[in-house]
Amino acid sequence: MASSGRRPSGFVSLLLLLAGILLFWMTVPNLGTAARAATANGPRGTFTAAHLVCVGHSGHTSCEWSGTFHSDDGTVELTGVKLYGSGRDTFEAGQTAPAVDVGNVGRVYAPTGSRSWIITVVLVLVSYVLLVAVARRHLMPPASPEAKAPLDHDALWASGRRAGSRP
Repeated sequence: MASSGRRPSGFVSLLLLLAGILLFWMTVPNLGTAARAATANGPRGTFTAAHLVCVGHSGHTSCEWSGTFHSDDGTVELTGVKLYGSGRDTFEAGQTAPAVDVGNVGRVYAPTGSRSWIITVVLVLVSYVLLVAVARRHLMPPASPEAKAPLDHDALWASGRRAGSRP
């Protein structure tokens, strides 16, 4: 990696550090839930649709069905949960579907699992890259002056020596 000899910007490094820490803080605690959602690991039961909840943003509307979840063994009863991936035309009020509670507050998943883990893993990797970039900028020793100086091939030929040859 070529170095320009300038010191890294403290402000840019601070922004990279804060972004990396924020992403790390937001995503790493959710890795377990994302893994359980991907594999549908949790109590299985039945989701009963109650009403459609829609959120509009930036000219796009996203809808999910909200309702109740009852585990098959009767140990888990959740109200006001949304079925991840349910859309506007998925249910009518009162309809039921199999579901899994993976421990994600306010949300249950289809027994086939979910791909929501992908964004979590990508964000963890982005946070890692940001933190490594800051560490490399400030913790790696600076290159020696000899390593920074470009090799002048014309001067070597003019003196009768070739690059890499012994005197």
